[in-house]
Amino acid sequence: MMLSELMNEKLVLLELKANKKSEIIREMVESLSEAGVLENKKEFLSSILQREEIESTAVGGGIAIPHGRSSSVKRLSVAFARAKTGVDFQSLDQKPVHYIFMIAAPQDARKEYLQAVAKVARLLKSDLIKRRLLEVRTQAELMAVIKDFDLLVPERIEVKTKEGRVIYKEKSG
Repeated sequence: MMLSELMNEKLVLLELKANKKSEIIREMVESLSEAGVLENKKEFLSSILQREEIESTAVGGGIAIPHGRSSSVKRLSVAFARAKTGVDFQSLDQKPVHYIFMIAAPQDARKEYLQAVAKVARLLKSDLIKRRLLEVRTQAELMAVIKDFDLLVPERIEVKTKEGRVIYKEKSG
Protein backbone atom coordinates (compact mmCIF):
# COMPACT_ATOMS: atom_id res chain seq x y z
CA MET A 1 0.00 0.00 0.00
CA MET A 2 1.34 3.36 -1.03
CA LEU A 3 0.30 6.35 1.05
CA SER A 4 0.05 8.49 -2.09
CA GLU A 5 -2.65 6.12 -3.39
CA LEU A 6 -4.85 7.01 -0.41
CA MET A 7 -4.45 10.78 -0.80
CA ASN A 8 -5.01 13.46 -3.39
CA GLU A 9 -4.69 17.24 -3.52
CA LYS A 10 -8.37 17.71 -2.58
CA LEU A 11 -7.59 16.08 0.76
CA VAL A 12 -4.71 18.45 1.59
CA LEU A 13 -5.49 21.46 3.79
CA LEU A 14 -2.45 23.68 4.12
CA GLU A 15 -4.30 26.67 5.56
CA LEU A 16 -6.86 25.63 8.14
CA LYS A 17 -9.79 27.93 8.78
CA ALA A 18 -10.35 26.35 12.19
CA ASN A 19 -8.07 26.63 15.20
CA LYS A 20 -9.80 24.31 17.69
CA LYS A 21 -9.61 20.53 17.70
CA SER A 22 -13.31 19.85 17.10
CA GLU A 23 -13.50 22.49 14.35
CA ILE A 24 -10.39 21.09 12.63
CA ILE A 25 -11.90 17.61 12.71
CA ARG A 26 -15.10 18.98 11.14
CA GLU A 27 -13.10 20.84 8.47
CA MET A 28 -11.18 17.68 7.58
CA VAL A 29 -14.34 15.58 7.47
CA GLU A 30 -15.83 18.19 5.14
CA SER A 31 -12.82 17.83 2.80
CA LEU A 32 -13.34 14.04 2.75
CA SER A 33 -17.02 14.57 1.98
CA GLU A 34 -16.32 17.07 -0.81
CA ALA A 35 -13.80 14.63 -2.32
CA GLY A 36 -16.52 11.98 -2.57
CA VAL A 37 -15.04 9.69 0.08
CA LEU A 38 -18.08 9.74 2.38
CA GLU A 39 -21.68 8.75 1.85
CA ASN A 40 -22.74 10.30 5.16
CA LYS A 41 -20.42 12.90 6.68
CA LYS A 42 -22.41 13.17 9.95
CA GLU A 43 -22.01 9.45 10.57
CA PHE A 44 -18.26 9.55 9.91
CA LEU A 45 -17.82 12.72 11.97
CA SER A 46 -19.58 10.98 14.84
CA SER A 47 -17.20 8.00 14.61
CA ILE A 48 -14.15 10.31 14.69
CA LEU A 49 -15.46 12.34 17.64
CA GLN A 50 -16.34 9.16 19.55
CA ARG A 51 -12.79 7.90 19.01
CA GLU A 52 -11.40 11.21 20.30
CA GLU A 53 -13.54 10.92 23.46
CA ILE A 54 -11.87 7.61 24.29
CA GLU A 55 -8.39 9.09 23.99
CA SER A 56 -6.83 11.89 21.99
CA THR A 57 -5.23 10.76 18.75
CA ALA A 58 -2.53 13.41 19.23
CA VAL A 59 0.40 11.10 19.86
CA GLY A 60 3.09 13.67 20.67
CA GLY A 61 5.80 15.27 18.61
CA GLY A 62 3.33 17.68 17.00
CA ILE A 63 1.33 14.83 15.43
CA ALA A 64 -2.33 13.85 15.50
CA ILE A 65 -3.82 10.93 13.60
CA PRO A 66 -7.60 11.03 14.03
CA HIS A 67 -9.01 7.90 12.48
CA GLY A 68 -12.14 5.87 12.20
CA ARG A 69 -13.96 3.13 10.39
CA SER A 70 -17.53 3.67 9.28
CA SER A 71 -20.04 2.18 6.89
CA SER A 72 -20.37 5.69 5.43
CA VAL A 73 -16.80 5.58 4.03
CA LYS A 74 -16.67 4.51 0.37
CA ARG A 75 -12.92 3.89 0.14
CA LEU A 76 -9.89 4.03 2.39
CA SER A 77 -8.56 7.60 2.27
CA VAL A 78 -6.16 9.87 4.11
CA ALA A 79 -6.58 13.63 4.52
CA PHE A 80 -3.84 15.98 5.71
CA ALA A 81 -4.06 19.31 7.51
CA ARG A 82 -1.24 21.53 8.65
CA ALA A 83 -1.32 23.93 11.58
CA LYS A 84 1.90 25.93 11.17
CA THR A 85 1.56 27.72 14.50
CA GLY A 86 0.29 24.62 16.27
CA VAL A 87 -3.07 23.81 17.83
CA ASP A 88 -4.16 22.27 21.12
CA PHE A 89 -5.27 18.72 20.34
CA GLN A 90 -5.01 17.42 23.94
CA SER A 91 -1.73 15.77 23.00
CA LEU A 92 -0.15 13.11 25.19
CA ASP A 93 2.95 15.32 25.52
CA GLN A 94 0.87 18.50 26.09
CA LYS A 95 2.54 20.17 23.06
CA PRO A 96 0.77 21.80 20.10
CA VAL A 97 -0.02 19.75 17.01
CA HIS A 98 1.24 20.80 13.58
CA TYR A 99 0.56 17.68 11.45
CA ILE A 100 -2.88 16.11 11.29
CA PHE A 101 -3.52 13.03 9.18
CA MET A 102 -7.14 11.84 9.23
CA ILE A 103 -7.72 8.27 8.14
CA ALA A 104 -11.17 7.27 6.90
CA ALA A 105 -11.81 3.59 6.37
CA PRO A 106 -14.81 1.47 5.41
CA GLN A 107 -16.14 -0.65 8.27
CA ASP A 108 -14.77 -3.89 6.79
CA ALA A 109 -11.26 -2.59 5.96
CA ARG A 110 -9.58 -3.59 9.22
CA LYS A 111 -6.22 -4.79 7.87
CA GLU A 112 -5.89 -1.99 5.30
CA TYR A 113 -6.96 0.54 7.96
CA LEU A 114 -4.18 -0.59 10.30
CA GLN A 115 -1.71 -0.51 7.40
CA ALA A 116 -2.66 3.13 6.70
CA VAL A 117 -2.20 4.12 10.35
CA ALA A 118 1.20 2.39 10.38
CA LYS A 119 2.28 4.09 7.12
CA VAL A 120 1.37 7.54 8.48
CA ALA A 121 3.19 6.81 11.75
CA ARG A 122 6.26 5.69 9.79
CA LEU A 123 6.15 8.83 7.62
CA LEU A 124 6.08 11.07 10.68
CA LYS A 125 9.07 9.40 12.34
CA SER A 126 11.31 11.34 9.95
CA ASP A 127 12.25 14.83 11.13
CA LEU A 128 13.27 15.67 7.55
CA ILE A 129 9.84 14.77 6.19
CA LYS A 130 8.09 16.66 9.00
CA ARG A 131 10.17 19.74 8.19
CA ARG A 132 9.31 19.40 4.49
CA LEU A 133 5.60 19.09 5.35
CA LEU A 134 5.79 22.40 7.23
CA GLU A 135 7.62 24.12 4.36
CA VAL A 136 5.50 23.09 1.36
CA ARG A 137 3.52 25.89 -0.26
CA THR A 138 1.07 23.96 -2.42
CA GLN A 139 -0.94 20.75 -2.35
CA ALA A 140 1.14 19.47 -5.27
CA GLU A 141 4.35 20.00 -3.29
CA LEU A 142 2.88 18.10 -0.35
CA MET A 143 1.89 15.21 -2.59
CA ALA A 144 5.46 15.16 -3.95
CA VAL A 145 6.75 14.73 -0.37
CA ILE A 146 4.33 11.82 0.13
CA LYS A 147 5.39 10.22 -3.18
CA ASP A 148 9.07 10.59 -2.22
CA PHE A 149 8.29 8.79 1.03
CA ASP A 150 6.54 6.01 -0.90
CA LEU A 151 9.69 5.54 -2.98
CA LEU A 152 11.82 5.28 0.18
CA VAL A 153 9.42 2.99 2.05
CA PRO A 154 7.57 1.01 -0.61
CA GLU A 155 7.45 -2.20 1.35
CA ARG A 156 4.53 -3.41 3.34
CA ILE A 157 4.64 -2.61 7.02
CA GLU A 158 3.77 -5.48 9.33
CA VAL A 159 1.15 -4.27 11.77
CA LYS A 160 0.52 -5.47 15.30
CA THR A 161 -1.51 -3.95 18.08
CA LYS A 162 -0.79 -3.74 21.78
CA GLU A 163 -3.40 -2.45 24.21
CA GLY A 164 -5.39 -1.04 21.29
CA ARG A 165 -2.45 0.90 19.83
CA VAL A 166 -0.81 0.19 16.50
CA ILE A 167 2.72 -1.17 16.77
CA TYR A 168 4.49 -1.64 13.47
CA LYS A 169 7.70 -3.10 12.23
CA GLU A 170 9.08 -2.96 8.75
CA LYS A 171 8.93 -6.25 6.94
CA SER A 172 12.30 -7.43 5.70
CA GLY A 173 13.02 -8.87 2.33
